[in-house]
Amino acid sequence: MTIKHIFTDLDGTLLDVRGNLSETNKWAIYYSELPVTLVSARSPLEMTDLIDQLDLDSPQIAFNGNLIFKKNDFGLEILEKNVIKSDQIEQILQVVTTEFSRVSLSWYSLSHWYIAKQDKGVFLQKALTNMEPRIKPFNGQSEIYKIMMMAFDESEMQLLIKRLENLNFSGLSIRRSGQWYLEITSNHSSKFEAINWILEEEGIERQEIAAIGDGENDIPMLEQAGLPIVVKNAPANVQKYAKMVVATSSDHGVAQAISAIHDINAQEVL
Repeated sequence: MTIKHIFTDLDGTLLDVRGNLSETNKWAIYYSELPVTLVSARSPLEMTDLIDQLDLDSPQIAFNGNLIFKKNDFGLEILEKNVIKSDQIEQILQVVTTEFSRVSLSWYSLSHWYIAKQDKGVFLQKALTNMEPRIKPFNGQSEIYKIMMMAFDESEMQLLIKRLENLNFSGLSIRRSGQWYLEITSNHSSKFEAINWILEEEGIERQEIAAIGDGENDIPMLEQAGLPIVVKNAPANVQKYAKMVVATSSDHGVAQAISAIHDINAQEVL
């Protein structure tokens, strides 16, 4: 089995708990002989600096698979996209702002991060991503790919999930992406389907890719990869999908994984 493409999650996998890219992981990817695709729930706005640091020219995956793009000298080249309907956005924002005032609320277009107000969740995201949001009401004119909420009380999180599910909107995915995070995107694509799109474009088989992750939302891409790799900080129910467990995200697990992949490919040549 020769690996021809590497797909890696960002937060908790390539990036440490503070959202930082280690020099070890950076140079492991920079000098890798294989194309690398970042697969993330993040927006391109939060990924472009990493893409530049890693000198990546392969397709990248944002918004949990609902955007596939390349970054070039002229900006972003959009390859595939799925957005949320404007009427759904308006109703969701209205429900959250009026009924869940303690919940931190954000929504993302291709190039902007919007918020209703500054709060604890926004401060944490700013520290994690080094990005600055815009306080601006939704006007229905921007294409929105993701709505993100942060609830720091579990009972409130459960009430929020139930209330949003009771809206019975079609075409939406409502999922937790972390202890405090709830994300809404289109359900027309996923990390799994976005990776398949890239494989078809490149003529690569599933057994010829490596996928590196740490969370439950990474399980679909781990299941389809010929070489599924999980960092050690992943929960046990995620680690069981791995053929290889590497060091934690804070101990340069992705660099260790890339080294192992190159060793596997070298053995195949022999």
